[in-house]
Amino acid sequence: MVRKLYVWTEFCSDYTGGLAIAIASSVEEAMKQIRENSEYEPQWGKLHVHSLDENIAYSVCGGG
Repeated sequence: MVRKLYVWTEFCSDYTGGLAIAIASSVEEAMKQIRENSEYEPQWGKLHVHSLDENIAYSVCGGG
């Protein structure tokens, strides 16, 4: 089973863009995991998929 890192930017962006991540073997499995950890049905935003053998970095600044 090959797992990948799924990253949603602009996730549930009511006022500011959020971030959601999951490590899973498919996008459907990743979305299921995130739904199980969310209180509401998510607004997904932009999806970025990465193999787990590459270096990546993301940051999300807070503030208003």
